Amino acid sequence: MPNPQLSAISASQAAKRKSAPRDDEGDSDSDSDVSMIDVDFDFMNLNPDVDQIALKRLLRQTLSHDQHLVDVHPLADLILTEGTRLKAGSTIKTEGEESDPWCLLAAVDVNRCHADPALKPFLTYLLSHNPPVAIKTALEGTGPSTAFLFSLRLLNLPLPLIPPLYKMLGSELGESGATFEQFILWGRGYKLEGKEEAMGLELNTVSKTNKKTKGGVEPLAAGSFPYHQEEEMIEARAKATFTYSLKTAPPRDEESFGVEQFGRLILIDAAKLAQAVEAMEKA
Repeated sequence: MPNPQLSAISASQAAKRKSAPRDDEGDSDSDSDVSMIDVDFDFMNLNPDVDQIALKRLLRQTLSHDQHLVDVHPLADLILTEGTRLKAGSTIKTEGEESDPWCLLAAVDVNRCHADPALKPFLTYLLSHNPPVAIKTALEGTGPSTAFLFSLRLLNLPLPLIPPLYKMLGSELGESGATFEQFILWGRGYKLEGKEEAMGLELNTVSKTNKKTKGGVEPLAAGSFPYHQEEEMIEARAKATFTYSLKTAPPRDEESFGVEQFGRLILIDAAKLAQAVEAMEKA
């Protein structure tokens, strides 16, 4: 099987394109044994005419077991509409503007939209988990100016692509005159008991003790982890972090399949988020 080699773009080289024509002529050699695949990642503006279906899929992925508790169709419409209004937000694609995004980063003005029928049910769902006061106030739109960040992506996206997304979002918000004092980042995480075996697909969970099982397979470290590794750098500078159980997750026992998942909310000041992005670039 070919070993994909994914070529990431550095922050200094990242440039968003409204369209991304590709020229594949001369790239293939039918007589050679292909061992690597180069993938070009294009940063693009949010496109309401193209991105809605993929966005709804990514929203359901993050809601996980609770996806039926929130109507993602109007929520996706609002996210894309806000992207147009704020002139901010990006997707990452590999097959041109008409293809589905691998990743999306978008902002929604909570103070302005908290009562919008498209956003209110989602905020009500989050508030039903009883977050701490600072997060509760932000979700209700009664505190400092707050933007809700939707950072949604496929898990195998190369991490070096993430800092440019955040840098472009900050730049675009500044150019549009939209100033936010703080941001709420929504995501999900998973828990491990330390009994699971490493299969080469884990992100940052391999035990640092290097202890081996009898079969020679290294166990994963016990603990709770975000699915998006960059969230650790944001959380380290956050005003408040809140994790919540999924309401409709099936009860777990020794026969349960897969990892236990949970939802995550991170509240962070705008200046601290900029520091977190710088840390991502260095890492």
